[in-house]
Amino acid sequence: MSGMNDLRTRRQEMEQIVEARQRELGPDHPALADDLRDLGRLAHELGDFTDAEALLRRAFALHAMAFGEQHPETATDLNHIGLILHDLGDLDAAHNMFERALAIDEATQGSEHPSVGRDANNLAGVLRDMGDGFSAREALDWALSIYMNAYGSEHPTTKSVARNRSLLG
Repeated sequence: MSGMNDLRTRRQEMEQIVEARQRELGPDHPALADDLRDLGRLAHELGDFTDAEALLRRAFALHAMAFGEQHPETATDLNHIGLILHDLGDLDAAHNMFERALAIDEATQGSEHPSVGRDANNLAGVLRDMGDGFSAREALDWALSIYMNAYGSEHPTTKSVARNRSLLG
């Protein structure tokens, strides 16, 4: 329970930071985007999916305004929105978010970048839940290859993806 209390405390602190920055910079300043993303992730961890999605969509809008929609920062926002939609059971919408994030990251960072591995891993989870085990295995194989090359076999992320892959047979 103390973990949840710690998260709630961090969320309250982050809300105060965002409010102060909004007063200082205005509500649509691009510098708020990263703070909004962090706040959205905390809300998601606390199970407040509606608030988390709204915060992350706002972060996406601000990042898109600052960098354009085809930027790694917007891909990260889309990825986090996809995780929320997946948790809510909206698999089609989550699939679309992960596909968009993957396309942006692959185009801007290359097909072997760890962000592409993250996107492929998250896409695989939705594909699995949609009943497409073949495509899920392909996405996990890709993610695993990326993480093995980037981090090696003993890295926690590599191990997590390998575990996900082993569960699909």
